[in-house]
Amino acid sequence: MSTKFILLGIFLLALVLRTMNLGDLPHGFFEEEVTNAYVGRFILQNGKDLYGNMFPLLYFDKFHDYPPVLPMYISGLGTFLFGNTEFAARFPIASIGALTIYPVFGLALILLGNASAALFASFLLAILPWHIVLSRTGAEGVVGLFVYILAINWIFREKLRWAIVAFFLTYFLYPSFRILVPLTVLPLILLVGKSYRKTIAIAGIGFVLFTAIVSMTVWGRGRFEQTSVFKSTEIRDRVVFLNTYFSNDEGTDQVRLARMFHNKGIGYAREIAKQYMSYFSPSHLFYEADGQPRYFNVPQNGLLYMTMALLFLAALIPIGKSIRPGYIAYVVYLLIIAPIPAVLTIDFVPHAHRSIMMILPLVLIAAYGYLSLRSLIPQYRVLPILLVFLLTLELIYFWHGYDRHSASYQSVLRNDGDKEVARYVLAHENEYERVVMPMFARLPVYYAYFSGNYSASLAGQFRNEIKIDRIGKVEFFTDWCPTKYLKPEEITTNTLIVDGGDCPGQVGYQEIDSFVRRDGTRAYKLLIMKE
Repeated sequence: MSTKFILLGIFLLALVLRTMNLGDLPHGFFEEEVTNAYVGRFILQNGKDLYGNMFPLLYFDKFHDYPPVLPMYISGLGTFLFGNTEFAARFPIASIGALTIYPVFGLALILLGNASAALFASFLLAILPWHIVLSRTGAEGVVGLFVYILAINWIFREKLRWAIVAFFLTYFLYPSFRILVPLTVLPLILLVGKSYRKTIAIAGIGFVLFTAIVSMTVWGRGRFEQTSVFKSTEIRDRVVFLNTYFSNDEGTDQVRLARMFHNKGIGYAREIAKQYMSYFSPSHLFYEADGQPRYFNVPQNGLLYMTMALLFLAALIPIGKSIRPGYIAYVVYLLIIAPIPAVLTIDFVPHAHRSIMMILPLVLIAAYGYLSLRSLIPQYRVLPILLVFLLTLELIYFWHGYDRHSASYQSVLRNDGDKEVARYVLAHENEYERVVMPMFARLPVYYAYFSGNYSASLAGQFRNEIKIDRIGKVEFFTDWCPTKYLKPEEITTNTLIVDGGDCPGQVGYQEIDSFVRRDGTRAYKLLIMKE
């Protein structure tokens, strides 16, 4: 069977794993997913965003985080094809995730020089839990990773103009690449032909300068300032406490010695080193992933397969001079730098989305391990069959956990209940004169998305943090518990009120329904005035 047909089969497998039952899996419609799809469609349809800005190209400010707007355009495209559904919001990025097997194949073929190993690398990506889950959640990093791998491909294929454009584009797809791109480009000076080294050097320095310029802009540093390890009061207090404790232990006559060993620089360096090592934790990678359950919430599953651990060990075995040592060193280098953007942030460490760039070198190293094993096995044709068999067993186990158990695993972090209450209100709002809902958890966006309301008149009515006071007859209240502040005498009996599930009961109201999350917690309750 030709390589092209095998690669097509791998792509179809990747596409199925990323789009099968996509509307229901993952359970819960995360607020970032619905926001990206709604904002993207709104801009494409009206030529301006929710705040009235004309065709923004750099960012859309959700809560002073200034996320790139291009992935929103991509997510919004799905609504033109499939309507206002969960599937529509997720499909564009899921399909890009599947397409990523092609640049992975191309790069593996260049670096490893073997079609079988390149196909194996593509197969690994196609079935990789880490990439499957992120692709199905509309994660912006999936698009960034696709373009990033394309750029590296074009570098090695000496299509430098295309490569530079692609690297530049990653800056506006996912913030982590603003740190990663200069680190990726500069070492390539040692790997390209002499005639291209000057161009690569200029491009690398250009990206360093561009990163510096971007970091000085409000939109460039917005999210980083919110999540920076240096802005964390928890880490700062821990560093100060430990420095003070050990400095006091040195004694008052050893002030200079104490400052040498116990200072903020060393304290923060230790914290960053600890975070960096967490991304290489075998437990995190192979057994049960830590970090942010919104992006990877598959209990008793790591980001990778156990079989890949064997391949990583096999990669330590040299296989002769058929592969340029510089290529292998570069792949290892990519693995070393890949977690750096994530390491400089806090919250849910190790974070599967912020460290998505690790996927590329890990897949390439595993494919190199495959070549190493093949060199040791006389009947090497048996090896692919055996590895595919083992990986398929692990895929089945992963998919069972993902399909059957992820829904109830911290489902509150996936906004479980938000789409349900929005759909209920849309189905029953005509039965009431007035509807009151909380403004939080981006319920206005859920309501607008499922109603298909992209009216240009809404532009400018939204405020920062995507807040709005009213859409049609639905009022959005600034508190999680509207009944705490609404005066009974101001409410007619024909008013539907949505309260947060944990809001205290108020006299005069009758609960008519509620929404319970898969984890057993109550998301919302529906109330009317007692007659």
